[in-house]
Amino acid sequence: MRCPTSLRPQWYAAALLVVAGSAPALLVSQVDTTATIRGTAGSSLNGHPLVGVMISVPVVQRFVVSDSTGRFELRGLPAGRQRIRVSYQDRNTEDYEFALQRGKVKKIVVLLDVAAVDLDPVVVEAQARDFSRNLAGFYDRKKWYSGFARFYTREDIEHSHLVRLSSLLAREGITMREGPQGYVPAMWNRGNLCVVAVAIDGMPFREQDYDDVQIDEVQAVEVYRSSFMALGMMPQIATFTPGGFVGARACASVLIWTR
Repeated sequence: MRCPTSLRPQWYAAALLVVAGSAPALLVSQVDTTATIRGTAGSSLNGHPLVGVMISVPVVQRFVVSDSTGRFELRGLPAGRQRIRVSYQDRNTEDYEFALQRGKVKKIVVLLDVAAVDLDPVVVEAQARDFSRNLAGFYDRKKWYSGFARFYTREDIEHSHLVRLSSLLAREGITMREGPQGYVPAMWNRGNLCVVAVAIDGMPFREQDYDDVQIDEVQAVEVYRSSFMALGMMPQIATFTPGGFVGARACASVLIWTR
């Protein structure tokens, strides 16, 4: 039975009103109110990706396992402060708390020493590579600047069989020299002896004996030379005045990261 011609305008108007009224509700229902965790899992010894690392949120019984590239992503998590647990080959780390936001992605980096009983974990939020003051930042910079700077991983240090940090720095031509303001780390640069800026765990190192830092506690070392500085590409974290030496201008920077 066909609708009378006189009623068709009213019918169309009613139909459009129903559709228009349901559209906002449909759009609201499509807005994602959950949070996502995304990141990478790798070895703290050499930065290589780790497959099979489980990232879980126990309170909601959700988990994900890293793939062959070390990547993982866990969606549909409730917003708010959530505890994240890392597991690998039946070994668990402690829980790490992160603030998750609705509709946002929290990027994290997981680094593990698979040979350690407790996995010796580093679980941190991903940061800009030039400012990151942790081992995750070291590996990020290693990927980006490896053609211009020298990077020593924990695996490199172990293979070197060196027993002192000073011996490692000497490989880069850096030794302690006596100057007007006491002993300073220095190296030869274009025929001149110049000061080297050294930081440990992101803080300028002002001591005169670097062997006070046990090499077994050194996780990584990065060395930036003057030739790299001249390009104007020096990462921000490596641009600082040698600790304790006012007015000194460095021709190289060394960043040391400990366990």
